[in-house]
Amino acid sequence: MNADIRLALLVGTMIVAPAPAVAQAREIAVTETLGQAIADAYRTNPQLEGQRAELRALDEQIVQAAAPYRLNVGVSMSLQYRAQDQRNLVDDFTTNRARTIGATLTASQILLNGGRTAAQVSAAEASVLAGRERLREAENGVLLEVVDAYIAVRRDQALVAIQRGSLDSYGRQVTQAVARERGGDLTRTDIAQAQAQREIIRAQLAQAQANLQSSRGRFAAVVGRNPGDLLAPPPLPGLPPSLDSAFAAVEQESPSLWQAIMATKAGDARIAAQRAERAPVVSLNGGYGYGSVNSYQLRDAGPQASGAVTLTVPLLTGGLIGSRVRAAIADRQQLGFAVETARRAALSNVQNAWNQAVAAEEQMDSGRLATTAAQTALTGVQRGFAEGFRSNFEVLDSEQRLLNAQIVLSNASYAAYAAQARLLATIGRLEAAALDRDVPRYDPTRNTQTVRKAVFGPFDPLLMPLDRAQMPSTAGRLAPLLPPATDTQLRPATVTTLPGPLGTTLPIKPDPRLAMPGAAVLDDAVVTGGS
Repeated sequence: MNADIRLALLVGTMIVAPAPAVAQAREIAVTETLGQAIADAYRTNPQLEGQRAELRALDEQIVQAAAPYRLNVGVSMSLQYRAQDQRNLVDDFTTNRARTIGATLTASQILLNGGRTAAQVSAAEASVLAGRERLREAENGVLLEVVDAYIAVRRDQALVAIQRGSLDSYGRQVTQAVARERGGDLTRTDIAQAQAQREIIRAQLAQAQANLQSSRGRFAAVVGRNPGDLLAPPPLPGLPPSLDSAFAAVEQESPSLWQAIMATKAGDARIAAQRAERAPVVSLNGGYGYGSVNSYQLRDAGPQASGAVTLTVPLLTGGLIGSRVRAAIADRQQLGFAVETARRAALSNVQNAWNQAVAAEEQMDSGRLATTAAQTALTGVQRGFAEGFRSNFEVLDSEQRLLNAQIVLSNASYAAYAAQARLLATIGRLEAAALDRDVPRYDPTRNTQTVRKAVFGPFDPLLMPLDRAQMPSTAGRLAPLLPPATDTQLRPATVTTLPGPLGTTLPIKPDPRLAMPGAAVLDDAVVTGGS
């Protein structure tokens, strides 16, 4: 096999010599680093762009929730004609006609809101914070795809080169076997063994080439361009020094966990918002304009003014408010359980990624030793075969053993780096800014500040603290707890093994209506109703 390939695999860098058929094309290929791939994906990946747009939409909810704090002003204009026939004293009908024209400027302002608006604003702000964590989770997920695709391309390039070198070696073995068969040293069986092994490697090479193109396609899909000549990736920054520190980090930094926590904050605010529906509302309304009662002439229009302070107190709502409060409490309970679900999932994912990385490192060590030993053994067997002390089968077996060791090393190098990247993504540290300091970072807080400044009411500084002081409690009752089980024995099994044969057909009915449960009952009901 090619000595460059073996040397690269021995050091575990996954850098392989390009095949002669593509060497010239590689010479003009643009080299690129993992940081460049991350920067391009961070800037143009459509999934990230879509998540950022979704967060900008969430920012608008803060403005919408705070709208009751602000003065509402409008203009209404009317041009009206009305005619009515009415019986008079002499028993005849007369027609009364009225023509009106006018324009009025109206204004309304809520003075006291019982804490409704403050609770809704708090819920919107918590939703925005949850959206930021969702964006951070999406960023970590996308960059994990970038890293995985990057090293997958390099792994598959190494495997293609390994298989191609092995195919050349087996080709030489077939040639030697044919030559020695003519001299009487080998038989047709030896030739057939070498030919069979060569064709097996040829089939594996075809699959390796297809896998390489698949990895290149994944790279192009997530980065936004086809890969060039990918350089060896550097060590990933931010890896925790121990599993315990990884557990502590994920509980403090996990975007999925913080997303669930922020969702509970929004749930608390929604409880307060529903309770505030019981509070009175005080509003101020006024209007000023000009109108004419009996003509369309503007000179006949006179000034009109109105003003009112309105107090609205809900007394009986048919149980609607109480039901909504209980529903909000139950929803908050569900969100609380979602936090624990997210925490357990994050801890499990951290441990799994940690174990995969440790196992892959051990596999890399074994792969290096196995590659060195297999190379030494192959050299000795080939020398013995040339001197007539070793058989053709031993040469083929040694070739296959070296090939297996090289494949193990290449796959283990990929698995170790991918597991480290997955560990960082689970913790929340696989971010563009954390990996490459020169990557411009998308600031999700800038749009929030922009939309807050775009709309401002003159009474906001007064009404916001006043309304927040009236906000009801956000506390809700605990969810019902099931008692401990008194019998944890499984029920006796009626079937202990699943008998054959294998299923080959699905019980699909020709008429889809017959597959609907209760179809006959529904048909009868329809017929009865129609009659």
